[in-house]
Amino acid sequence: MTSGKRLAIAIGIGLLSSLASLSAAQAQYAPRPYYAPPPPRGVYRGGLVIGFAVGGGSIIADNCFNCGGGGALEGHIGAMINPRLALMGELWGIGRPTSDGTLSHVLYGVALQYWAADILWIKGSLGGGTVSFDEAQTGATFSENALALGGAVGVELIQAYNFAFDLQFRVAHTFVSDGGASNIALLAGFNWY
Repeated sequence: MTSGKRLAIAIGIGLLSSLASLSAAQAQYAPRPYYAPPPPRGVYRGGLVIGFAVGGGSIIADNCFNCGGGGALEGHIGAMINPRLALMGELWGIGRPTSDGTLSHVLYGVALQYWAADILWIKGSLGGGTVSFDEAQTGATFSENALALGGAVGVELIQAYNFAFDLQFRVAHTFVSDGGASNIALLAGFNWY
């Protein structure tokens, strides 16, 4: 083999090596497909708000300072106005059996709930309230309806993408005759957003 042929073969091998390395470099810097970032940690609040809570509390009235403890239930449905503020309708109350019958205090109305921090919320409500007593012996029901105000504070202990489990403290007052009636309660809440 002549030196010219050797030189041509060496140049050819050098060019092939250069082209091969360029194609590998090109593949290394090829555009990659775009994937959306993962959702942020914690809860995403948007759209429909629905939930309920269970717990216990007490009914307090002027004619019986502490009418006693009983079971408490709460339910709400509404919508998020922005990621920290919700407008909802809610219904909650306490029922308590007595020796003569059943005493209950139920509140219903419109509420605004605001998240002051990622896990801490406060709520204010305005609506109506019903204080009623169902007498066991005669079956008669005595009830009175009036304006009611309520407030609550809660801490979300567990947060998932569209779910939160919270512990909440609630107070409310209904302006019935004889000084009115109040509720205080501690509840565990289950909420979906």
